[in-house]
Amino acid sequence: MVWLVVVVAVGSGVGVLWQRHRYPGGWAFSFSRLYRTERLALAKARGAAREVVLRAARAESAALAGVTSADAAHEARLHRLEQRLAGLRHPGSGARLGSLGELDLFQHVVMVNSAVGSRAFELAGLHVRFEPGRKVHSIYLTDAAGRVHRAKYSLQTPAGPDEEQFDEVTVGDFAVLVQNAVADENIADARRPRQIEKTEKELQEARVDTRALDAARDRLRDTRQRNRRDPRRKSAESELETASRVWEGLTGRVPPR
Repeated sequence: MVWLVVVVAVGSGVGVLWQRHRYPGGWAFSFSRLYRTERLALAKARGAAREVVLRAARAESAALAGVTSADAAHEARLHRLEQRLAGLRHPGSGARLGSLGELDLFQHVVMVNSAVGSRAFELAGLHVRFEPGRKVHSIYLTDAAGRVHRAKYSLQTPAGPDEEQFDEVTVGDFAVLVQNAVADENIADARRPRQIEKTEKELQEARVDTRALDAARDRLRDTRQRNRRDPRRKSAESELETASRVWEGLTGRVPPR
C-alpha cells in the first residue's frame, strides 16, 4: 500500500508539472476553470498542428519506403541476372548425380579419384564406353582432346576391407547413367552460348531500366513538395500561432508548441 501511494503521488506530481509546463503563467492559468476556454483553444490548436505534421510525416515515410523497395527490387533483379550469367559462363561441377568406385558423377563433370590423384572430365563432348570382362569390368572415358581414362571394377572377392566387388549390371547401369548425363550436358552446352547472349542483353537492359525507381523517387519528391505547400499546414500553424499569442497576452508567458 505504501508503494502504491508513492507511485500515485509521483504520477500526480509529474502530471502537475507537465500541466504547468504546457500552460505556463501560474497555478490559476494552469488549472483554474476561469481559463479553461483558453487552455482548450491552445490544446485544440496544438492537436491540429500536430496532426498535420504527423499526416505529412506518414505520407513522406510511405513514399520513402517506396523508393527503398524499388531500389531493393532493382538491385535484386540485377543480382539474379548476374548470378545466372555467372552460372552459365562457369557452371562448375553442378549437382551430384551418383558415384561408383573411383568415379563421381556430377551434372557437368565426372571426377576421377585414382591413386595418382583427382581429375575432372567435362561431360560435354565426353565419350563413354562400358566393357565387361571376366575379372574386371571397365568404363572408358575419352575427352574431346582424345585423352582416355579407364576406370576398373573388379569382380573378384575383395582381398581387404578397403576393396570392393562389382557385378556387371551395377557397372553397366552406372555407365549408362554417365552416358545419359553426357547427352544432357551436350544439349545444355549447345544452348549455353545463346543463353549467355540472351542473359547479357537482359542484364544490360536491366541496368538502365530504372523506371520503377525513378517513379518512386518522383512520388517522394511530389509528396515533399505537396507537404510544404499544404494549405492545411499553413492554416494549422496560423491557428497555433494565434492561440499562443492569446495565451502570451493573457499570462505574459510564451507557451511551448
